[in-house]
Amino acid sequence: MKRMIPFLIAFICFLLVIIEGVVANTRLPFINDEWVIVSHFLFMFLIYVTMFFEKDTTYYAIILSVVFSLIIDVVYTDILGVYLFIYTVILYAIRGLMKVLQANFLIAFIMTAFGVIATDIFSFFLYNIIQVHEDSWSMYLYERLIPTTIWNVIIGLVLYLIFAKRLAKWSYIKFERQD
Repeated sequence: MKRMIPFLIAFICFLLVIIEGVVANTRLPFINDEWVIVSHFLFMFLIYVTMFFEKDTTYYAIILSVVFSLIIDVVYTDILGVYLFIYTVILYAIRGLMKVLQANFLIAFIMTAFGVIATDIFSFFLYNIIQVHEDSWSMYLYERLIPTTIWNVIIGLVLYLIFAKRLAKWSYIKFERQD
């Protein structure tokens, strides 16, 4: 079981990338027509991997971030490397913050909100720098950032309920249990 856990986590990441694509192509009935919602399911799961699975000497979340965010860039975006860069940098920052914070529900909620907001703002600025779009800040704030943050925090809470204890258990099995 010890050797299978990283592959199981990678498989969950793969499924979340697929679910992100399905949700992106689905018209949700409670969504306003002016809103643009970007799902970051993979990223939120990797936040929980960072918080509940990682040890100081392991970098599973960073490696998975590089692999799967590159897949997201290739399949879902027009420009390679945007999500690769953003996901990896923000996960590394969250990893640093988790060295001084304790992993619990409140911190997971704050890290999820922080991660989603930072990811979306960085992507907005990067796309503005390379002139993919030229939306105003106020339009972006009300039509994308706020709806995206609310949507992802709600889904992040669901992911927390599903994976937090499971990731902590897998961490114990992988790193601490003597077989």
